[in-house]
Amino acid sequence: MLSKHYPVTTKSNSLLALSRSFWFLLFSMLAVAAVPSIAAQMQTRPFTHNGYDRPYLIYRPAHLAKNPAVVFMLGGIGSTAQFASQNFGWTEEADRNGFIVVFPEPLATDPSKPASKKNITFWQMKGSRTRILAPNALPVDDDGYLIAVLRDVLRRDHPDRQHVFFAGFSSGSGMVQLLASRHPKEIRAIAAVATPLMDPPTKLAHPVDVLYIHSDQDDQFSGFETLSPHFATTPHGNWVTWGYLNGCQKQTAEKAAWGVQFSWQGCNRNVRVDADFVAGLGHEWAGSLDASRSVPTHLREPLNFTEMAWQFFVSVSTK
Repeated sequence: MLSKHYPVTTKSNSLLALSRSFWFLLFSMLAVAAVPSIAAQMQTRPFTHNGYDRPYLIYRPAHLAKNPAVVFMLGGIGSTAQFASQNFGWTEEADRNGFIVVFPEPLATDPSKPASKKNITFWQMKGSRTRILAPNALPVDDDGYLIAVLRDVLRRDHPDRQHVFFAGFSSGSGMVQLLASRHPKEIRAIAAVATPLMDPPTKLAHPVDVLYIHSDQDDQFSGFETLSPHFATTPHGNWVTWGYLNGCQKQTAEKAAWGVQFSWQGCNRNVRVDADFVAGLGHEWAGSLDASRSVPTHLREPLNFTEMAWQFFVSVSTK
């Protein structure tokens, strides 16, 4: 009797096994579909410093590297964190290379009033602009704010502390250089475009890698020399200043398609101190949305300062 029913039992078991496999596969697919994919994320983080509301933006790409680098980008006069996040191409660069980008918030001339064309934002760089403060208001401390934001990002996002980079344009350029000169142990390298270090120290507590970019048709450089009496603040002089601060020994120059690159050799801890002097451009961050769309006649393709800055950061990271 058992032998007569054996084929039926075997078929039933086979069907049962197939049924179980189907439902297991289906549930597995549904489970995978239920897990949200890790997408790129721009997040606004509330932040207060010295009584001023200064939220910052942080961008984490979809494919974030293990122990990622972090780049802070500071825009120029009249910029905001939102504008900087959209204008300079750093989020696209982060998507390609898997690092975090932070966009801090500058304050207006009169921080008690909304920013506008008559109440412009800027970064403190010991330049010609000063803030108008309400009675009994605390001073605006951009240096303290940026270091506080850096420490908040290190605590919450855990980037590689050895790969902390700052980039800045115009007043942001002056600010990142000032910040690095005061906190060189916390900042691995900087990329500064179009404005010099206005208040250099007599020496650095630790060497710092520097890329300084300036264009020969930049018309917003006049008068800076009188504001920094201890060091020359011409474009070439700013590069010389950083070479002295980093204990460098030898200067070199090399022609490039876009202009001339000056480099210091024999610097303390083998840091890099480069100056890219670009021909045919004005006061702009080449490759940004608000930059001139014209290509200098001596170039076949437009320059991209964001890409140049990132390649510099990569080069110093691998030393």
